[in-house]
Amino acid sequence: MSEGPSSLYPQEVSLTNCDKEPIHILGKIQSHGYLLACDPASYKITYCSENIDQLFNKNVEEILGSQITDLLTNLTAEILKTVDSSEKMSPEQLHINGVSYLLIAHINEGNLVIEIEPFENPRDPFKYQDQLSEVVAKLNSVTDEQKMCDITADLIKDFFDYDRVMIYRFDENWDGIVVSEAREGHLESWLGLRYPASDIPQQARKLFLRQGVRIIADVKSEPVSIQALSGDECDNPIDLSISETRASSPIHIEYLENMNVGATLTAAIISKGNLWGLIACHHYSPKLVNYYQRQSCKFLTQVFSSQLVLSKANVLLQKVNRAAVLRSKLVEKISKDWNIHKGLTKGEATMLDITEATGAAVMLDDRIATVGKTPSEEEICGLVMLLKQGKEDLIVTANLSERHKVSDSLKFYASGVLCLFLSAAKKNALIWFKPEKIETVTWAGNPEKPVAVDENQRISPRKSFDKWSVEQSGKSDPWYDYEIAAAKALKENISEIILEKYEEVKELNILLRNAYEDLETFSYSVAHDLRAPLRGIDGFAQILKEDYFEQLDDFGKSSIETIINSSVKMNQLIDDILEFSKVSQAAVKKDDFSMAQVVQETVDFLHIEQDFPNTKITIDESMPPAYGDRKMVLQLMQNLLTNALKYTEKERDPLIEIGHTVIDQMDYFFVKDNGIGFDQKHERRIFKLFNRLVGDEYAGSGIGLTISQRIVKKHSGEIKVISEAGKGSTFLFNLG
Repeated sequence: MSEGPSSLYPQEVSLTNCDKEPIHILGKIQSHGYLLACDPASYKITYCSENIDQLFNKNVEEILGSQITDLLTNLTAEILKTVDSSEKMSPEQLHINGVSYLLIAHINEGNLVIEIEPFENPRDPFKYQDQLSEVVAKLNSVTDEQKMCDITADLIKDFFDYDRVMIYRFDENWDGIVVSEAREGHLESWLGLRYPASDIPQQARKLFLRQGVRIIADVKSEPVSIQALSGDECDNPIDLSISETRASSPIHIEYLENMNVGATLTAAIISKGNLWGLIACHHYSPKLVNYYQRQSCKFLTQVFSSQLVLSKANVLLQKVNRAAVLRSKLVEKISKDWNIHKGLTKGEATMLDITEATGAAVMLDDRIATVGKTPSEEEICGLVMLLKQGKEDLIVTANLSERHKVSDSLKFYASGVLCLFLSAAKKNALIWFKPEKIETVTWAGNPEKPVAVDENQRISPRKSFDKWSVEQSGKSDPWYDYEIAAAKALKENISEIILEKYEEVKELNILLRNAYEDLETFSYSVAHDLRAPLRGIDGFAQILKEDYFEQLDDFGKSSIETIINSSVKMNQLIDDILEFSKVSQAAVKKDDFSMAQVVQETVDFLHIEQDFPNTKITIDESMPPAYGDRKMVLQLMQNLLTNALKYTEKERDPLIEIGHTVIDQMDYFFVKDNGIGFDQKHERRIFKLFNRLVGDEYAGSGIGLTISQRIVKKHSGEIKVISEAGKGSTFLFNLG
């Protein structure tokens, strides 16, 4: 004969390993109860509590190995045969030696567990039933969560007469907070106090979730050991997970003694299958609540839990419906104007309204639009870069600084972040922000010191539960399920709109490409076909000038000159159109080349020293090499340099600089002149086909800069100009 759980139970349990303590196989029960366990097939008794001899005129050695029918009446034994493994048997009232007891049986892990505990008949069962109905009616009459908690605490205290009743809610870290209480007037209030998760470790929470309600009748009483039949059973401790009389962990008992608590009743508040919190009842002297009363408490807690779930569901439904209406308005705005930035952040309804956030931003196509109180655009870009490093498309946090090192400014506006990336590339995102919420949190004792060390260096639960206030920073209000659901739904709506518009743009792009190809072919054909008649016009005009010029009057001579000059201009225009068409149709053949060498070739080709002797040109020989289509870049440089020469020719000291600079970590080449310049407001216009800002005093067709822009675009680069009228222009470009 030996104690059952010895092989699995750790030799020493302390605060360092209490979260692993196997509290379901402690091998002991509370002193007010008695326990028998037998094989459900043979009814041979394999376990019994050491105090069982107080009920039966047999000692433990005689009981172990005997039949259950040797102890109980035939009727009771027959009832035990009906016990189902799925739930506990309805209690059977017994009278042993003139005392009333309740027999409660269940099957668990292959054992038929029989518990016997004292029972005192209620004085007036009908009055008890009426009181219970009244309690249920009161619970059903309220919908506000806090009022529900307050009423429940009051009702449980009145009904079961404990000194203190607390509604204890768990947070996301399993720390607990007392959200409501009912107590005797002389007791100090614990309302609002927090308790660290270590006070109720995870295995205890699992048992509460499974059992529903549990009592400790006398904290100071010695638990009773369970004895097992000799043999293999000694190495298989009995599982008391759902036992009514299971003893508590010595660590927990010491914890309660430090609080001067004499007895407890605890009921699990379950919401959607999860442990929402506990109804924790404390009494400062021993108190036994019988099985039926415990079941009443369990029933009331279930009513409270149901009301809690229903209330939350109603609130959630209202918010979900409101968010759906707002999303519909947002989608309508976006679909109408095809402007996602404006549709989400401007107007009466915005993306901010579907959550309880204080700020929101949409990042799309390298542009950010914000609404409400948000970080700066630079901070938002930095935040997105941080968040996109992970694998998730959805990031939800109420404590950003816990995950990432962030600035105080970002933490102020965005301690809480809800971010949804719109695609796998993570370039576009919808983001909501909740600000830092600095608050003072009061703990029951110092949460940093949940243990105490005595003079013998023994670690024990903390002895002080004095209020300990801590300022909590870096956190925001939590993100609720409906907010996350609304954000996900909006993302889907946006994705559908983008996909729909993408298909439209794709179709338009095909039509545009076909039209563009037709236009280029047409331009080339027209330009080519104009050559012959233009050549004829110019030829006959030259003949008239050579053979009949002196015979013509002044008007005739002027007309001949006009025809010849117009032919030259027309011929140049045709050349430019053909060149533009060639550039548009040509494929880019990229390779490394020297930009300085390309510039020098351009200078030599244009005969600058002969044709523009007064113009000074400086070339930065340290320009870095370039990567692109050398032939195209040579043409680009010819166009830009020709432009600079043309518009500086009339200056007293014409100067052209060709060099290299770095802007936003990107290499740019530039051609700078001190020519006539132009108003910066025309910077876009000058790159358009046939657009010129000057009259006929300067030659040109208005195509050169358009060709230059086309060459740069074919390299996926950028070309821009900085200019001021009368002070010159600087053309800058990169090759992507």
